[in-house]
Amino acid sequence: MLIRRIVTILALALPFATLEAASLGYVDMQKVLEQSTLGKKVQEELRKEFEPRAQELGKTEAEIRQLQETLARDSALMSADQVKKKEAEIKQRIEAYQKAGGALQQEVAKVQQQKGREVMAPAQKAVDAVAKQNKLSMVVERSLTGILYLDPGLDITDDVIKHMDASAK
Repeated sequence: MLIRRIVTILALALPFATLEAASLGYVDMQKVLEQSTLGKKVQEELRKEFEPRAQELGKTEAEIRQLQETLARDSALMSADQVKKKEAEIKQRIEAYQKAGGALQQEVAKVQQQKGREVMAPAQKAVDAVAKQNKLSMVVERSLTGILYLDPGLDITDDVIKHMDASAK
C-alpha cells in the first residue's frame, strides 16, 4: 500500500519535474498575423478584395433603415394596403440583404482561412528558428485554452515577427 502511494506520487510529480527543467516560450499568433509584414500584406489584400462589397451592403442596410423610418413616420397617412405593400417590400429587401451578407461572410471566412495558411507556414518556420536559437524545449500558443498565466519573459512573439520580416526580404 505504501509503495503504491509512493509510485503514484512519483508518477504525478514526474511531468512537473520535467517541465521545470525544460525551457519554455510562447507566441501570440494573433499578434504575429496582425503585425508581421506578411500578415499586414494579407490583411490589406483581404481589405481590398472585400471592402467594396461590404460598403455596398452598408448602403443597402442604410436604405432599409430609411424605408423603415419612412414607413413608421408615414404609415398613419397611408391606407392599410399601402402599409402592407411597403412592409412586404421592406421584408423582401431585408431577406435579400441577409442572404447577401451571409454569403459575403462565408466567402470572407473561406478566403481568410486560405490566406491564413499563407502566413502560418512562414510563421511556423520562424517559431522553429527562434525556439532553436533560444534553446527552447517547448513553445505554446498564447491563447491556448487552459493556460491561465504566462510569464511575459517567456514571450517570443516579437522575435518571431522580426524573424518572419527578415525572411520575407
